[in-house]
Amino acid sequence: MSGRHASAAQAAPAAPVRPPAPAGSWLPPGEGINLAGLNVVGGLLYVGSGLPSVSGTTVEPALIDPRLPVDMRRPDWSGQGLDHWPSYAAISPRSRAAYLAWLADGRRYPQAPIGYVFLYLYGLERRALHDLTPDRSTAPHELPIIHAEVRRLLTVYGDQAAFRRYAGQFEQVLGVLATDGARFDAGAPPAPTRDSSPSLRLRAGLGAFAAQRRPIPAEWALSWIGSHPGYRPRTAATRCAREFGALFRLRYAARHGQGLVVQPGHQEIALGYRPASAGFRGGATLTLAGIPDVLTLAAPTRELMTLADECTSELEAYSRFIGRVPDGHATVQAQALLPAELADLTTGDAGRAVAWARDRLGHHETAVVAGEEFAALISAPDAGPARKDAIALARLLGTAGIGIEPDPRLGGPVPSSGPLVLFAAPGGPTAAASDAYQAATLLLHLAAAVSAADGETSAAEQRHLSDHLERALHLTSEERRRLHAHLRWLIATPVKLSGLTRRIAGSDENQRVHVAEFLIGVAAADGHISPDEVRTLTKIYRLLGLDPGLVHPALPLAAAPAPAPAPIAVQTQQGRGQAVSRPPAPRSEPPAGRLDQAMVAAKLAETARVAVLLGSIFAEEEPAPVPAPPPAADPVAGLDDRHSGLVRALATAEQVSRGQFEHLAARWSLLPDGALDRINEAAYEMAGEPLLEGDDPIRVNRHLLGEVPA
Repeated sequence: MSGRHASAAQAAPAAPVRPPAPAGSWLPPGEGINLAGLNVVGGLLYVGSGLPSVSGTTVEPALIDPRLPVDMRRPDWSGQGLDHWPSYAAISPRSRAAYLAWLADGRRYPQAPIGYVFLYLYGLERRALHDLTPDRSTAPHELPIIHAEVRRLLTVYGDQAAFRRYAGQFEQVLGVLATDGARFDAGAPPAPTRDSSPSLRLRAGLGAFAAQRRPIPAEWALSWIGSHPGYRPRTAATRCAREFGALFRLRYAARHGQGLVVQPGHQEIALGYRPASAGFRGGATLTLAGIPDVLTLAAPTRELMTLADECTSELEAYSRFIGRVPDGHATVQAQALLPAELADLTTGDAGRAVAWARDRLGHHETAVVAGEEFAALISAPDAGPARKDAIALARLLGTAGIGIEPDPRLGGPVPSSGPLVLFAAPGGPTAAASDAYQAATLLLHLAAAVSAADGETSAAEQRHLSDHLERALHLTSEERRRLHAHLRWLIATPVKLSGLTRRIAGSDENQRVHVAEFLIGVAAADGHISPDEVRTLTKIYRLLGLDPGLVHPALPLAAAPAPAPAPIAVQTQQGRGQAVSRPPAPRSEPPAGRLDQAMVAAKLAETARVAVLLGSIFAEEEPAPVPAPPPAADPVAGLDDRHSGLVRALATAEQVSRGQFEHLAARWSLLPDGALDRINEAAYEMAGEPLLEGDDPIRVNRHLLGEVPA
């Protein structure tokens, strides 16, 4: 201790100083005393003689005996005279001088030998854990003061590992002892701890909830699972702690309402603490009577772990993205990867994209927009939108209740140009297309080609198509809504018949005839069939492998093209007859229902049967069986066998196409995007950069393969 502190120790006291106390007395908080000529204020000391230790085997180590000599001429500022468990009675007069000077200086000099701080702590331990236990009359007053003093010491001397360990545990015990039992659960819970035992206050608070059969709030449940020694959080829960906490609270409330009600067990909370003072000769065990130890209960802990794992799994894709792009929280890609409850649809790039879609859609069910506007929301300055970014934006808009057609998630093209249809999708995003939905979209494609052949699509034709949709094929309400949007996109898009042959190949003739009859019904929906529509039907018949000569016989009579009128002779002024065409008779609109609905209804009467029929015709070809993955590969960078095998399969490639990568991923039974993210995450952790870059082609940073250890 410096001379400045030594002189300060002899300054006039701030409170009246009383003479030395009688044998073995406790100096209460705020009291002052003169010891060896030094005015020591603040109390919280044992002063006197003859006070036995808690174990009764020796004198109390913290007892300051005024009769013992103090060498104020040569204080031991280095603490060399202190042993591992110092006792005031056993230390040298020089050490007593330095200790008393430290006390008089306010017990705050940061460079003081830690042995003096421990000697002072011994007295606080005795008072809180022993003397106040049988007589609790002064405990409500003194314990909070002792608690505050230990916290203050930790702020000054907490960098000393041994002191931090003992005083930190003692502070937890004091936090419980200084709290009225009815208020253990008051206020916010302590923060989760991973580097030490669960907080005693957390255990006491949870026990109080259980003892009173009250629901445990989400914040307490989150601290419970975060502090439990049996739970090991995965990367997503730690890297995205804020999102994990938010999702856990939401899912917890959805599952347990106001909170989980825990049935208390029989085991009460034991405040096991091993005091730093040798005067205890072992641990000091106190029990909180009537407060069960909830953390020892297996069933509720297992339930919370299951919920935490569920939340972590839903955040893994988002976590991998943030691992690659740490400042990308507000991007479309990041927000699209979040569970719907957490997506921020108001700020950043994601907020701008949602605002754009809502503005274009307005109060309408559907709206046609330019695909270039969609692409501009996600395109790089020097390149068009990548498929994965288009999928991310479609997913994000789906979270906001807005769908798009064509949708790249369902196999549609990346909407970079041409018309795009937005539609209200309150049911949320469509995860996958059913066989019936895929069949219906192909029928619409063919039907739109027929109805648009005469340069326009009549209202009657649209009604016919809509009627078909409403009665269609066991589709869900979300699929029907999407199919209507798909129809509007088809009407707004120049329809091509190319690319459909592969999907139709393999169906039998009877099935193709059913399709052809349905399309003829569409063409005849407005009561007449134009020559252009007949030409288009002829093309479709050829596409279906049917005889084009069957088109005319299949046309409904009322809608068949009228024959050209016979010419009639008229007399000119020169007296000669001249053949001119007979003016066409005015065409009246067919009465409602003139379309031969029976023909179409017959194909739709048994919805389930038709769904199976169309699904069998138009479902995508079954993929070839994926070969079993090769034998387990040596692990790479901590990856499992399948991901390691995929990495080693790429070891000789500079780059691979997206298709090649998907084939390799399938060979190892992996989803392509998930495999790419997992491999790059491991590469980031090991080498600080990704192993695989780009969308199509995917570049392989082969130089990393030597740096990513097995």
